[in-house]
Amino acid sequence: MRIETLMIFKQQALLSGCLSNLPDNLNPNINGGNLFTVRKHDLSSTSGILKGDAFGLPNDLFVKRFNYKGLFSFLLKFISGGRAKRLWDINLVLFKKGLPVPMPIAYIRPSLKNRHSFYISTVINNADNLGNMYKRGLFSEPEVIADIVGKAVSELHMSGAVHGDLKWSNILIQKDAGEWRPFIIDLDQSRLHEKINFKGVIKDLVRFYRYGLELGAEEWVDTQFFPVYMSQLSDELKVKIDPAGIKKRAIDDWEKKGRRKFKVD
Repeated sequence: MRIETLMIFKQQALLSGCLSNLPDNLNPNINGGNLFTVRKHDLSSTSGILKGDAFGLPNDLFVKRFNYKGLFSFLLKFISGGRAKRLWDINLVLFKKGLPVPMPIAYIRPSLKNRHSFYISTVINNADNLGNMYKRGLFSEPEVIADIVGKAVSELHMSGAVHGDLKWSNILIQKDAGEWRPFIIDLDQSRLHEKINFKGVIKDLVRFYRYGLELGAEEWVDTQFFPVYMSQLSDELKVKIDPAGIKKRAIDDWEKKGRRKFKVD
């Protein structure tokens, strides 16, 4: 194991230990006040950034709350841990494999007193999602971005994982000290397989290409992303991936959706 990896696991243990400083109920912080910045909210979940220094933590935390949706749903969550535990399990496996996902810190099961469940990870600072970057003209080094994104997605698929929602907003690009780093996020719909799941891989790539069409970035996908992605695959997978066929399916999907255009967050 590399020294960098050992240091990461030490940091994970440190942060997990510090979580005892957090209140038992995070809902007052999420529902109001100035310690939580909401990034996304809908009926099923609420996610955002919790200020860590208010609780004696060395870093801010990303918190995703899976909202209470009724008694039957709660009972399932209470028994199994629900989506928060599943998200923890997937992220932890991928993180331990060295894949570029935010470091998982903890999950909180629902209880009779608090019927929500929570997933907690590190925050990726100095980052924006791939779609926003392209739309805002921030692809200053398109070859470099293609290299890191192509390798990250191929590593995900070669590990046996399928994202399930591989849109550009679910790929963060961090620039720190002049170095670009990718992170794959929002793994709620992801699946882990013992072997490569070819059907799931193709669905991921079709979705990725369709978002390229929404952005008008199909040339970048064709000439820069796909060559890097394909070069990283095993021979077994490479012969089953047809970029031209993926492009056709993505165009068909895009046209069925009325040639929708990407919206900047």
